[in-house]
Amino acid sequence: MRPLKACRYPHLLLLSLAGACGSDDGPNATSFGEGSVTETTTTSSTTVPATTADSSSTAPADTSSSESSGAGPKLDVGAPETGTTAPAEGCTFVDLLFVVDNSLSMSEYQTALAAAFPDFVDEMYSQLPPGTDLHVGITTTDFFCTPDGCSCSEFVFNCESTASDSTILDHYVTPDVSDNGTNGGQGKLFEQDGMAFFATTTDSDPMPLKQWFTAAATAAGEDGCSFEMSSAGAAYAAHPANAGANAGFFRDAGAVLMVFILSDEPDKSPESIATYHDMLAAAKTECGGDECILTAGLLDPCVESSNQTVWQFLNAFGEVPTWGSIDDTQTYADVIGTALAQVVGETCMSIPPAG
Repeated sequence: MRPLKACRYPHLLLLSLAGACGSDDGPNATSFGEGSVTETTTTSSTTVPATTADSSSTAPADTSSSESSGAGPKLDVGAPETGTTAPAEGCTFVDLLFVVDNSLSMSEYQTALAAAFPDFVDEMYSQLPPGTDLHVGITTTDFFCTPDGCSCSEFVFNCESTASDSTILDHYVTPDVSDNGTNGGQGKLFEQDGMAFFATTTDSDPMPLKQWFTAAATAAGEDGCSFEMSSAGAAYAAHPANAGANAGFFRDAGAVLMVFILSDEPDKSPESIATYHDMLAAAKTECGGDECILTAGLLDPCVESSNQTVWQFLNAFGEVPTWGSIDDTQTYADVIGTALAQVVGETCMSIPPAG
C-alpha cells in the first residue's frame, strides 16, 4: 500500500472534488449494455457520475507487484545547524500514455477529451515538482487497418463482442508479426506535427503541450477498426517491436507512467491480462514495476459491472483506476482534472528521483 495514494482508493474523484478523502460512501457505476449495436457504438440510456472503482471489484489480484511500505515524502528543508538541504524528493519524469479509441462514433468523445485536457495540464503542473520532465503520447485501439483502409463489422451484446474468437483474432495483427504502417496503430505512438510524443517540463509554458494534444486527440479520427483493442494498445506501446516508432517515450528509473484509455466499447484484446500487464511492467523494472504505473479512463460503465477485459487490465497494477463514464462528457474535466492530477502528483512524490 502506498500511503500517498490513499485517495486513489474508492470514490477518489467525488471526494477530491469535495476536498476530502477517506469516506466509503459514494455512487456505484450503473450496469447496462442490453441489446445490440453495430460497428463501434454501445450507447447507454443512463450515464453515471465520474467515480473510481468500488473496493469490492472482482478484478484479478496483481501478480507481479513489488509493494512498497516506505514512508511518505520528506519536506526539503535545510538543516538549521549546517545550512545544507536534504536530498530532493519526488520523481524525475512523468510519462502520460493516452489510448484513444479511433473507431466510428468516437468524434464527440475525442473532442470532449481535447477540451478537458488543458485543465488537467494546469492542475498537473501545480501538483508536480518544478522542472519535472513530461512526455505525453497517444496511441489508438486499432490493430487491423492499414493506410489504405479496412473492413470491420461487429456487434456487441451484454458488454461483450458477439464475434467468435477466430474472427477477433483475424482482426488482431500485432507489430511483431507485421507492421501495418498505420499512424497510431498496433501500439505505435500517433504522430502529430512531426512528433510521436510531446516533450516538455513543468517549468515550461504549458500552451504548446495543450495545443499539440488537442490537435492529436481529434486527429486520431474514426477510421480505425471496430474491434477495439484497448488493453493491447497500451501494452504494445512498450513492446520491443515498437521500440523504433516509440523511441525515447518511456523512461524507467524515477519515472511515473500513467495509462489512460478513452473508449465507448468493451475491449476485444484477445491475449491474457498477465501478458499485457507484463509488457508495461517490463518498462518499469528500475523504477519499481507496478509502483510506478497508474491507470485511468473514460469508459462504457458496463465494463466495470461485468469485470470486462479493459477493467481487469486497468486494475492489474495494484490499485483501482480513476475513471468516469464516457457518455457524461460534462464531467471529463473532473475525471482528468483535479482528481487525476492529484493522483499523478502524489505518485510522483512517492517515487525516488532518477540517479
